[in-house]
Amino acid sequence: MKLLHICCNLAGSTVFPQLFEALDAAGLEQEVFVPEKRAGDVGKNMPKGVRTHVELTVKRSDALLFFMKARRSVPVIREKVDMKTVDVIHAHTLFTDGSIAEKLSRETGVPYCITLRFSDIEAIWKYEPHLRPMARRILRGAAGVVFLSRASRDKVLGEWFGGEARAEIAKKTVIIPNGIRPEWLTGEPKAAPGETVRVGFAGVLTKRKRLLDVVQAVHAAKCGGRKFVLRAAGDGPLKDELCAALGEGDTYLGKISGMDAMKDFYAGVDMLLVPSSAETFGMVYLEAMSQGVPVLYTRGQGFDGQFDEGEVGYSVACGDIGEQAARIADLCEDYETRSARCIERSKAYAWPNVAARWAQFYANI
Repeated sequence: MKLLHICCNLAGSTVFPQLFEALDAAGLEQEVFVPEKRAGDVGKNMPKGVRTHVELTVKRSDALLFFMKARRSVPVIREKVDMKTVDVIHAHTLFTDGSIAEKLSRETGVPYCITLRFSDIEAIWKYEPHLRPMARRILRGAAGVVFLSRASRDKVLGEWFGGEARAEIAKKTVIIPNGIRPEWLTGEPKAAPGETVRVGFAGVLTKRKRLLDVVQAVHAAKCGGRKFVLRAAGDGPLKDELCAALGEGDTYLGKISGMDAMKDFYAGVDMLLVPSSAETFGMVYLEAMSQGVPVLYTRGQGFDGQFDEGEVGYSVACGDIGEQAARIADLCEDYETRSARCIERSKAYAWPNVAARWAQFYANI
């Protein structure tokens, strides 16, 4: 079996090269086409061992003119890739990659599948209603539709389609989460926190991440005389507001990057609270779990539904500081058992396991 990936966001996320390398290790033949718009991003995040074509077929002036991106990209793909050898086209976003995949499929007869991500669901669909007929058309034409989480699937099926159309799309949907590098899976169960409970936050300091809610929730948490303090990592436009809101014992660590540095961060916290207003998946929760850190995540967003309530943590309502404070306290109970469970459950998300699920999905197509 041979795959052709269309991936406009390769330069912006390490998830994609990790996926392609995991599929390569699983024995799948692949080529990757990247419709790039920034010359400075050419060559970034290139997957090892996978033939990758990065072409400047997208112009900044295109903006939401996805038909123009497809019109420029498809002839280049047909020149660079022998489509007679391709069995499945995988578009890694709905709008840019999906529009290209749909046109390429019409011309070649090769079936395509779609993965829906944050920008598709929470940005373009939400704020560009004139593009919704195109999105529905692309999804109807796809041989398979992939969501990273149950929450994302339920949102799209519930709000984008109705009646027979909803049933038609539902039949071809699967949920395949992002994976985690096996190198993360070295954590050890953590001891129950003592008198001081360290609540972690890691992410870009933007309104969407709701970090100021985290500060208030940590300060409001109460449990048996314990003191709750915040350890926050990240950078962004709300940095000054965060620093102004910190209380006694709270710590702002600045931007942290790299696996070793993030492992050190998780070693220094007892739990993680990131109540984002919108999230397609949320790798930070999975990374924290791999280090034995229980997690609090937003109800109805990406990570919600991956596990039963209380199994590795709890879902919380975005903006409900009282509930978040109560759940922080709840994580102090049966802590060591839950910490060990986080480590065990995270192993299912190792890239080799996730790649096997993808291989079966492609084979079904």
